[in-house]
Amino acid sequence: MSSPAPQHLSRADYTRGALWGLFAISIWVGWILYTRIGVSSATQKMSPYDLVALRFACAGLLMLPILWKRGLAIREAGSVNWLLIVGCAGVPYVLLASSGLQFAPAAQGGALIPGTLPLWAALLAWLVLKEHISGLRRLGLALIPVGIVTILGTGLFHFETGHWRGHLMFIGASMTWATFTIAMRRSKLDALHAAAIVSVMSAVIYLPIYALFLPHGLSTTPWSAIIGQTVYQGIVVSIISLIAYARAVNILGASLGASFASLVPVLAMLLAIPLLGEVPGTSDVIGIAIITVGVFLASGAYTAFARSATK
Repeated sequence: MSSPAPQHLSRADYTRGALWGLFAISIWVGWILYTRIGVSSATQKMSPYDLVALRFACAGLLMLPILWKRGLAIREAGSVNWLLIVGCAGVPYVLLASSGLQFAPAAQGGALIPGTLPLWAALLAWLVLKEHISGLRRLGLALIPVGIVTILGTGLFHFETGHWRGHLMFIGASMTWATFTIAMRRSKLDALHAAAIVSVMSAVIYLPIYALFLPHGLSTTPWSAIIGQTVYQGIVVSIISLIAYARAVNILGASLGASFASLVPVLAMLLAIPLLGEVPGTSDVIGIAIITVGVFLASGAYTAFARSATK
């Protein structure tokens, strides 16, 4: 199955897909910051295992009626695609990303998880979906890692800090989400149905393992923190952002839709100014500019709007 190339998208379709993509990544920005608080705060004392349990207990319960009505859809999606959707958008992705935030700062997670996603998605889309990557989009994809390294600087290579463990987990999380992106594109599932399958199956598989074998930290966590993490992890991230992202992919295609994820480190850094009082330095501003240009080219925005302007 091939995806529509950017040159086949109208300006209206591109804008609609871009808005869904931007909506999804705005939620991801909050998730990175909120998860970092959950696993590193002295008051919350949660582990990644706790956050995954809260996420899928809530989402699985809420989405169960939808799955009950519409079924597992293994045949419709294809067994391989179905397994990849459940695995790569479910527990493995969340555990890798949240565990990485125990070892490395949120800013680095924001840069490495969504920042490298377009590269993995473009590679897989080219290999699996036979998507054509134009010259301008290749240039944009090449600029994105340059911007990420510019923002993170030499901190990426300070192995004595132990951040490298988080970096490897972030890259692994990015690869799993890119695989979900391709599997979602190949399947015939709509966004809501996919969210229901991922949420319910993740809850069914993970929660018994968590209850019987994994360490718990919720008994020492304030109820306000548990409720806040449950709502954000289980509803906003697991359901709303997944639906938004899946719709962006369905409209724009796999590699193009994934390219918006590279804006997460930019948005996270900009939001840190009013929320945390963290003013970006010169290298940060340069990195933001490089990533912004890279996303503009890699996402197909230039192609879509340039063609529209000539009509």
